[in-house]
Amino acid sequence: MLTTTHLVIAVLMGLLMNLDRNEWAAALTFGVAVDADHLFAVPRYVEDNGWSALFAPTWDDGSGHQWKSLFHYPMGAAIVGPLAIGWRYLVPLTFWGTHVFVDHFQTWTMDYWVPIEAATFAGASAGIVTVCYIRWSGTSSEQGLPAYARHVWGRMSSALLSRG
Repeated sequence: MLTTTHLVIAVLMGLLMNLDRNEWAAALTFGVAVDADHLFAVPRYVEDNGWSALFAPTWDDGSGHQWKSLFHYPMGAAIVGPLAIGWRYLVPLTFWGTHVFVDHFQTWTMDYWVPIEAATFAGASAGIVTVCYIRWSGTSSEQGLPAYARHVWGRMSSALLSRG
């Protein structure tokens, strides 16, 4: 699964769970950032297979080398469990478990994965927009998608202009 798809799934889950700032950190760490382990495999993988292999549908070159850490397998719970002590137990374990499930779901559906991942990404993205719209409409005197689009555009413009 692409990291961007893991990100939109984690954001949607976090919005639905009403996470606080610390819980967001745990959610994104265990739900998305665990993919950083792939970066450590890139140099060796490129050396063995060339740059074009990075764009292949799968990173399995038949060498038997692992391109994922234990965080991507159910036995990673032995690592995630102790790391979760500083946070509420369910947040890290829930987001990590979802990450592992989605990775395994990808493996099970590899032959049809591109349309499935596209649908998953689109569905989670639509879920994010829906949750944010519902929350906005409950606090705004304006109603309707055009008003919401103006609100989002104003927020984005404000954020971009304040940094420049």
